[in-house]
Amino acid sequence: MGSFFKYALAAFCAFYALAATHITYAEESHPLAVIVSSNPETAVIQQLSARDLGSVFWKKKQYWQGGTRIRPVNLHAEHPLRIYFSKVVLGSLPSEQSDYWNGLYFHGTTPPYSVQSEEAVLRYVSITKGAIGYVDACELDDRVKPLLWIDNNTVSTNKPAFNCQP
Repeated sequence: MGSFFKYALAAFCAFYALAATHITYAEESHPLAVIVSSNPETAVIQQLSARDLGSVFWKKKQYWQGGTRIRPVNLHAEHPLRIYFSKVVLGSLPSEQSDYWNGLYFHGTTPPYSVQSEEAVLRYVSITKGAIGYVDACELDDRVKPLLWIDNNTVSTNKPAFNCQP
């Protein structure tokens, strides 16, 4: 029984260390870029306030100004960038948001679409009319354009200084 306790304690410590690494990883890396498509046929917005960003991802704001449905996309719930985005923009961790989404589900509102990788976010945003997402600023390419930046736990319209070299 004593050795089982030692193994369980070691496993718990390893899990905690791994979880702490995931939570702080995004905070110590490059800024996040909140993105929309750069294609005029799928991009329906040119600017967004930091205040409205949370409403978009909580799905309290569901249509862009011209009437196009907003299509927010998240990284999967365990992704370090999703955790960072959720803490800064939504004020809670993805694991703490399930009660909110469960309550809205019965009113016909589902959570934002979720994908597994930043490349999937880039693809989805670039081809989906009204889509908005977020990626590491160093992943930006000509398929998308940034509207907002998330850096040092704040959302801003000002592009922060960052270096993408290793």
